[in-house]
Amino acid sequence: MSQSIYPVEWAALTKERAGQKYRPSNGTEGEIFMGAWCCKCARDKAMLEGEPFDECDDDELCPIIANTFAFNVDDPEYPKEWTYGADGQPCCTAYVYPGEQIPRPRCELTIDMFEVKP
Repeated sequence: MSQSIYPVEWAALTKERAGQKYRPSNGTEGEIFMGAWCCKCARDKAMLEGEPFDECDDDELCPIIANTFAFNVDDPEYPKEWTYGADGQPCCTAYVYPGEQIPRPRCELTIDMFEVKP
């Protein structure tokens, strides 16, 4: 999915940052980014459906959003999912279309009881 938050001329100036972590330069840019990506993503029920934050379960809230506020962009814990795309537009590589299944990582410490063998 591609959402443009910058005018084409501005995005052309950030093409050399493709693949690098993205952090909004100010609150207004952050609101524009979150409106273009987070408010349309299935990962966060509060953003997508307007559910009160406190009434959502932990698995209904996107940790990426919280971590962008908690960590500096140069911190290893800052989400790698917020990045500059090849076109210079900021994007979220973890975006999930509404209605699609949210990929959940499998716990590597849990035994696979239903392993399918080739």
